[in-house]
Amino acid sequence: MTRFEDAFLTSDCLPLKRKEIEDFYTENVKEYLFQTPEGYTTTAYKFDAPNSIANIVIIPGRGEIAHKFAEFIYVLNDLHISCVILFARGQGASTRILKDKQKCHIDRFENLAKDDMRMLDKLGIKNYKLLAFSLGGLISLDIIKNGYNKPSKAALIAPYVWPYFNLPKPFLMAFALSFGSIPFLRTAYTPHGKEYKRLEFIGNHHSHCEERFVAYHDYFAKHPELTIGGPTYQFVKEAMLKQIELIDTDFEFAMPIYCQSAGCDKVVSTAVAEHFFEKHMQDKFKPRFEIIDNAYHDLINESDEFRIKSLANALEFLLN
Repeated sequence: MTRFEDAFLTSDCLPLKRKEIEDFYTENVKEYLFQTPEGYTTTAYKFDAPNSIANIVIIPGRGEIAHKFAEFIYVLNDLHISCVILFARGQGASTRILKDKQKCHIDRFENLAKDDMRMLDKLGIKNYKLLAFSLGGLISLDIIKNGYNKPSKAALIAPYVWPYFNLPKPFLMAFALSFGSIPFLRTAYTPHGKEYKRLEFIGNHHSHCEERFVAYHDYFAKHPELTIGGPTYQFVKEAMLKQIELIDTDFEFAMPIYCQSAGCDKVVSTAVAEHFFEKHMQDKFKPRFEIIDNAYHDLINESDEFRIKSLANALEFLLN
């Protein structure tokens, strides 16, 4: 057991704690707005813990929102850890790229990393510890490989190194890259994409925890302006080009990296992530890779047996 595990809440106490968590989040998390050179608004959410011993930067997954981290921030307060959560263009409450705000779109994937680094500059954050989830993991790898303001350590949870599809890599690449280049399809949903629609807990492949899963979607019901639907062909193409760059380019990690992948992930490919980090095991900074057996993709909202170990281990890695 790490020194952080006892601070985490269990799902059985959440119904009694929910109002306290909500009030704490509302009173203590501050929103910051920034303008990009193109005129987009990007958003950061900052929490300053009393007697803070550390500060971490969080880059969330695709379509996530700051409120999703309310329970986590409540725990960070007890641990005296401050944090800032970054949302580049097209994500969270930041400016959506298309008129149809439900479509998750990007013109160039590199813009996501540039937006995040620009917000770090505006906030005066350097030499930071990075915690990232899903798409945030891919953005983080772009920063780690190509960025100018790199983290001193990074913990990547279920990073989007490659999508989960039972299709051969060449076929999936040909499909995504070719369709994403057709002008009238660039801004169209992919075959599995559509506007946000509330998911039912039974049969979902994101979380085993009904309490956290339902609360997450209940919040969207009250704040429909924050929902984001599926990605466009252009988004998938741009993400895949970045994934191919990272997978096929020879580069070395210049800082300690810890990756946690979910054993039953049906959103991103755990097998490809494992292979990617295995290729870097001869780097000066040998990455640490771990599979959370039986866990689903959404580890920030997972059941206690997956979530607590995952997040506590990530904090232990980042802060020691």
